[in-house]
Amino acid sequence: MRQETRNVFAEGAVAGLIGYGAIVLFFVVVNVFAGRSIFYTAALFGSALFYGLRDPASLEMAIAPVASYNMVHLLVFLSLGVLAAWIVSKMEKFPLLLLPVLLAIFFVAAYVIMALVIFAEPLLGGVAWWQLGASSVLAAVLMGWYLFRRHPGLRREFADITHSDVSA
Repeated sequence: MRQETRNVFAEGAVAGLIGYGAIVLFFVVVNVFAGRSIFYTAALFGSALFYGLRDPASLEMAIAPVASYNMVHLLVFLSLGVLAAWIVSKMEKFPLLLLPVLLAIFFVAAYVIMALVIFAEPLLGGVAWWQLGASSVLAAVLMGWYLFRRHPGLRREFADITHSDVSA
């Protein structure tokens, strides 16, 4: 395996863990402030995803839904982290990709969040949109910050773009 590929996987794994951790901590805080178990959201989503739960009032706290949901959640974020690291490595080599890639990420993220809100609305109630939106933005910002810090060439390109003279 080439060094560049190893770097993408390593950076992607770290970025994915950062995003996963941000969302887990966000919902731990939300659950604590709501007076629920710190595992409530994971149990709720795991029970809905794997065990067909439709009514949050009938949720039973159990390790299986919490563990299964967290496993899927972790794998999704590790995959997103590797994808993001690969995109950043390509953007560093081809800076013209910056704007179209950022736009594509924005639109895909918006649709994914909308789909998650539709899935979560019956379970979380009226607060689903802000909880999923805020946690997703937090995860994306932290993952992006990490990857941005790891690629000084991309930072230079971004600085050149934002400080360029457009009147010339």
